[in-house]
Amino acid sequence: MAVVSVQSGPEPWAQRTADILALALEDAGFDVGRHFPLLTGALNRDGEAIVILGPVTPAVAEQLARILNRATAAGVVDTAD
Repeated sequence: MAVVSVQSGPEPWAQRTADILALALEDAGFDVGRHFPLLTGALNRDGEAIVILGPVTPAVAEQLARILNRATAAGVVDTAD
């Protein structure tokens, strides 16, 4: 059985979060490699964790907005900060 080391800190947290977002986007029907090729976790200049989405086409932004609007209309709302 292999032992897996789980890194902690802001950069691994940012990358894990980017990976979770990528899976959610794929579940919503996006081709993440094509529609969000720059999606990654990183650190900003202050060393804080960030997720970089990168530029998206208007069509992708419109599709994402439609999905979010339908989720909101269905009562799917996350109020966590």
